Amino acid sequence: MRALLKKIRLNTLLSNGLWGLLGAALLLWPAPSARAVCLALGAVLLLCGAGNLAAALPNRDGTLYTALRLGSGVILAVVGLWLLFRPLLAAALIPKLIGILLCIHGISNWGDALVLRRVNDRRWSAAALAGAASAALGLLLLFLAIPAFLTAVRIVGICLLCDGISGLWIGLRLGKMSPPNDASA
Repeated sequence: MRALLKKIRLNTLLSNGLWGLLGAALLLWPAPSARAVCLALGAVLLLCGAGNLAAALPNRDGTLYTALRLGSGVILAVVGLWLLFRPLLAAALIPKLIGILLCIHGISNWGDALVLRRVNDRRWSAAALAGAASAALGLLLLFLAIPAFLTAVRIVGICLLCDGISGLWIGLRLGKMSPPNDASA
């Protein structure tokens, strides 16, 4: 159980550190960062689409699996190409996509806060508040129409930076938690 908690803590600290770094980059260099994210995502999607096509085309056996693999390959490749050729247009979608991710991450952090509550950590409510704040920031990005693109990207950066910092704090709290006594282990 202790090894599992260490892996969870390392994963939490690493992912939240990366969220924070991405947030800082978007805050400090909004246009180049948004463009770079779109270009990188476009390249990854294009490669995934090409991989699906390469796997499905030689094996056209008429099964639903092959058809879905072909269809997803085409869709991924087209979206990847669109991101590569129109990164700033695609970057306008970043605030909404990050908003969705922040909502999911905030809910996850709130779940971690409930774990802290179950083990009687006295600061579980602060962790729950941090999770709720991340989810609220996600909703802000998702539903608030912000006309200026650079302002929107900077707000995304601030939200990711806040989420990364709160997630790091929660991860450190979870790391101090001792594993429960499990008689079945």
